[in-house]
Amino acid sequence: MQLKHLFTDEQNALRDMVRKFVDKEIMPIREKLEEDYNLVEEIHQKLVDLGIQKAGYPAPYGGTGPGPMTNLAILSEELARGDAGISLAVGLNGGIVLVAAIFAENKVVMDKFIPAFCGDKLNYGCLSITDSTGGADTENPLLQGRGISTRAKLEGDEYVINGSKSWPTNAGISSVYLTFCNTDPSLGEEGIALIYVPGDAPGLSFGKPETKMGFRTSINASVFYDNVRVPKEYRLAGPGADANFYYLLMACAQWHSVTLALGIAQAAFDIALDYTKERKSGGKPVREWSLAAGILGEMAMRLEISRGAIYNLAMMLDNTEAYGPPFSKEMSSKAAITRYFAADSCGFIVNKAMELLGSNGLSPEYHLEKYYRDAKITQLWLGGQQVALYRIVQGYYDYVVS
Repeated sequence: MQLKHLFTDEQNALRDMVRKFVDKEIMPIREKLEEDYNLVEEIHQKLVDLGIQKAGYPAPYGGTGPGPMTNLAILSEELARGDAGISLAVGLNGGIVLVAAIFAENKVVMDKFIPAFCGDKLNYGCLSITDSTGGADTENPLLQGRGISTRAKLEGDEYVINGSKSWPTNAGISSVYLTFCNTDPSLGEEGIALIYVPGDAPGLSFGKPETKMGFRTSINASVFYDNVRVPKEYRLAGPGADANFYYLLMACAQWHSVTLALGIAQAAFDIALDYTKERKSGGKPVREWSLAAGILGEMAMRLEISRGAIYNLAMMLDNTEAYGPPFSKEMSSKAAITRYFAADSCGFIVNKAMELLGSNGLSPEYHLEKYYRDAKITQLWLGGQQVALYRIVQGYYDYVVS
């Protein structure tokens, strides 16, 4: 799908710049990056030097101003084509963790945490969402926040937080943790509390980094809250309003996930296309045989439809006057639809690419096995495909049936 006519000149320039960066800095060392996190941080620092990290923050803090979601989609897709783990961390560091505070105009939080992201050094942020107990209950919209088991209790001028989270990206290395809490499960959405926790807060501790099949260039670990005290002003927006941001972040996180899936799928398709051109069978390129051509055609179809859906969603998120706020059930449903289709399409594309390469697909020499490993998580996180279906149905009845 050609999107050049929909992008501004600046957006096309961003795509070209990031694509060249990926081809030069990431592609040649894809396998080495998974083995040496020092190399990963070198890539991150080069992106900081390009101004990517501060691009999502307001100009008064030294940033270049929060850009359209379409810009982040371009950046995330192109980086994920090289390495999805790096792309994930770049999105978190470049504004996703603090975007809610910017929208809520919580100046205390912005003054405390944003300046470090607008400097010339790499800085990490973390969305601390999934509880260790209950798993996907944290993200399940049908529970209206009652599934969040990490507790926050207001004592005087401070919130006291207790609980634990599993699998947050950038855990243990971040300067700030946006923590999904509950003040009282009986209150439903009124009990949802989103609280920013400094990385050096007393009582905050971390498990060792998880050993993973994929996304090896991003760090995941458990986060433990043992009577962690933070000023009450570090709560995002307050009862009721925090629930809106909870749904906003769920919608945006699903959207961010599919941009990563798109980059992974594009990389796998490129590998399969090149391989079947060079590999001969019966005296002609593999892709000239009807069976292989048919497989490539179905891969291309899913890739094109995914790209169209993803950028359509990004442009909808950029035009809230026409489509409503991102925290609406309608937008959450549309984000879930896009996430479900694109994640499954990504899995399909990398699986078919592996079949076309045969045993060579298992070899790091052909680079495909990395994308094969990375693809699966896009179907598993944020509650998985099953919770995505809950979001779809919840919004469907509101904006279609009614």
